[in-house]
Amino acid sequence: MIEKLIITFLALIGYCIATSQEPIYFNNIYQNQDNYAVGLTILETDDGYVGYGGTEDQNNIGQMLLLYKINKQGEELIWKPFGENYHSYYPGNFGGAMIKTDDGNFALSYHAQHNGIGYSSFMKLDHNLDTIWKRDYTTDNLWTLTMNCNTTQDNGYILSGSVKPAEGEKWDVLLLKTDSEGSMQWYNSYGTETQEQGSNAIETSDGGYLIGGFIYTPNIDHSLDALVIKTDSLGNEEWTQYYGNPDVDDDMALVALADDGNYLVATVYGDQIISSTVRNGRPYFLKIDQEGTLVWENKIGPLRRSLYIKNFRKKNNEFIATGFSNETDSTTFQYYSGWMMKLDNNLDSVWYRDYIHEDENWENFFYDANISSDNGYIAIGQARPDMDNNKLWIVKVDSMGCDTPGCATGVQVFELPKNNYKTLKLWPNPTSGKFEVLISHIRDGGEDIFRIYSLQGENVDEIKVPENSENLHIDVSHFNDGVYYLQYIHSDKIVETVKFIKN
Repeated sequence: MIEKLIITFLALIGYCIATSQEPIYFNNIYQNQDNYAVGLTILETDDGYVGYGGTEDQNNIGQMLLLYKINKQGEELIWKPFGENYHSYYPGNFGGAMIKTDDGNFALSYHAQHNGIGYSSFMKLDHNLDTIWKRDYTTDNLWTLTMNCNTTQDNGYILSGSVKPAEGEKWDVLLLKTDSEGSMQWYNSYGTETQEQGSNAIETSDGGYLIGGFIYTPNIDHSLDALVIKTDSLGNEEWTQYYGNPDVDDDMALVALADDGNYLVATVYGDQIISSTVRNGRPYFLKIDQEGTLVWENKIGPLRRSLYIKNFRKKNNEFIATGFSNETDSTTFQYYSGWMMKLDNNLDSVWYRDYIHEDENWENFFYDANISSDNGYIAIGQARPDMDNNKLWIVKVDSMGCDTPGCATGVQVFELPKNNYKTLKLWPNPTSGKFEVLISHIRDGGEDIFRIYSLQGENVDEIKVPENSENLHIDVSHFNDGVYYLQYIHSDKIVETVKFIKN
């Protein structure tokens, strides 16, 4: 008994030490030479952070990869350009292209161009960012672009990106499977008569794969929509679905697994057209079932000009999303800021922050963010003063997303009310029997329906709303206790989804 108490006491001390670390803050730029540098991925190690991006070297001809490492205080440890003369190397333009491997090393995907041919590459690195092995892939004389990589249950890897004929212009989504040593086992491509490109891919619980990406029609303004493809274990397509506003550009889809075996999608919902190439939008999160059917959706925050999402990660029952947006609608004064958002396990927003390196005369872009062991977060991208080269930019913040205690200058802050943009009010919640729903949506005579889904995505009830009704009483006393989603559908379009608890 005494021995158990001692073990429990020591474990509690260890927990308190681990959770009482003082947060570390920095907002740094890095540029070893008078040229450009950009960071695309950042991962935590025991003694710091590593990642990769792109740069140029004065002693090399062509664009190079950049491998870097900093310590926990943000001080540079390794700055290592990688590449051969007369080659151009291109990292994916969003986070997730570098991952930790099961043996504690790192793997990263990228693509390169040499002698007019584009090919994909994949390599494994040790803790000093030295190459353990490197593999190049060509696919039947096609241009291949690998933008992201992930581990698989068989200790191999899955790479996602795009592919096109060497002499053609039409891109299709690429999925490429390797073994544990990076040797290609198979690849597959997916597309229609228009243009498709892949972003990230994950292995699903049935042994297949889920691919996020986007689809667009060349020369047609605001035709871009989020794209999700489901395949079997050999990459054979099972279904393809499109999400977003069909009349306004959206963004690429980034996919993740939900706890209940369904799928989560993060993208941007294009809301308002500003010009032929510019739109306002909001971060957009969806839950879809294993057939790609929408279970619920959540558009979060105010409209932002030229808003883009660049990564979406889950860790410790929370999510972090990041990207960049333009901060003003002015045609004479424009700048970009990086943004980062924390979400809980139900994809409800906890906080949203905008970040700049120095002042409004800097352009600032985030491409990746990750959760750190001190309960804070670290984000990476590029920043540049007006008319200057891009510089690698890393920001370390605390658990509330502040880059200094109290969120001082350098971070623009606004909190998102829980009922922002809500058209439904539901009470009591939790409920043991009946609840009332108040509808504040402006109704134009179309049919209104409520659908109720279980946490597992099963459609358990559907109620037609009488015309001109502004409130409705719904009886769920016969439901099992648990979490449910009430989905409000007006004229066949999902307006809002609200979570409620039956107890």
